[in-house]
Amino acid sequence: METQLPLIIESGNNCPVSGIWKTVGPLTTTITVNEKSAMPNYCGVKVRWILLYHC
Repeated sequence: METQLPLIIESGNNCPVSGIWKTVGPLTTTITVNEKSAMPNYCGVKVRWILLYHC
């Protein structure tokens, strides 16, 4: 599957592709998320995640 970058998704939505994701905005972290898993909140806050690298 060819993934178009940048790919941005909000907390609570299902992850469209496995990979390493980083938060967008002032709260910053990176995580690994598997395809079809729910994108998490960060520090109890809904955030937007951007795909850095898909695997």
